[in-house]
Amino acid sequence: MSERSEERPVNCWKDTGISGDLSCPKLAEVVHCRNCTEYNRAGRQLFDREIPVGSLEEWTRILSGAKEERAEETISVIVFRIGKEWLALKTICLQEAAAMRAIHHIPLRSNNVFKGIVNVNGELLLCMSAADLLERGGEGEGENPEKEAYERMLVVKIEGERYVFPVGEILGIFRIPQSSLYEPPATMSKSPTSFVKAIFDYEERRIGLLDESRFHHSLKRSLLT
Repeated sequence: MSERSEERPVNCWKDTGISGDLSCPKLAEVVHCRNCTEYNRAGRQLFDREIPVGSLEEWTRILSGAKEERAEETISVIVFRIGKEWLALKTICLQEAAAMRAIHHIPLRSNNVFKGIVNVNGELLLCMSAADLLERGGEGEGENPEKEAYERMLVVKIEGERYVFPVGEILGIFRIPQSSLYEPPATMSKSPTSFVKAIFDYEERRIGLLDESRFHHSLKRSLLT
């Protein structure tokens, strides 16, 4: 390749090199311009350029903003059914979805909500009746939620404490757009026993997103009654 100034990157590969007319005498030796020292020197000069003033700050702002936007776009939830009601809980609270296990009642301690203890993978967990706590499941057709044939259990961890409660069915784990959430109906939000903080629709189902803090507070309170 011809001699070029060392002051700036050269583009001889576009003129006489592999992307040009192939007249460079060094091609017979190096085969391809990427094997030539002139080509490599030009690449180093490109990366050695000074970063324009403000570029680092601008790209830091752009990239961090994109992450925040992605984090706010959707929430991950597990959707399950209790009685006739479809409910959801953030998956950050979910520990495990397990098959139904025997519930061992504790004399003088078990009540409508606190049913006893359950052995899950060798660990004894407090078993709660979300159906009774939420006062759902039996509404609509006079069903007794205790008579439902529960097939699954959810193990949850909220504020460092673990509980297990039976559910009638688990629909799955989904990512729900924040924009799809809307306020519960006025009749629901005024109910003192309602723990639903938002509603969303999925495959013609109306699903209530539980407020995990209120849900956990009521679980703890039921242990004291």
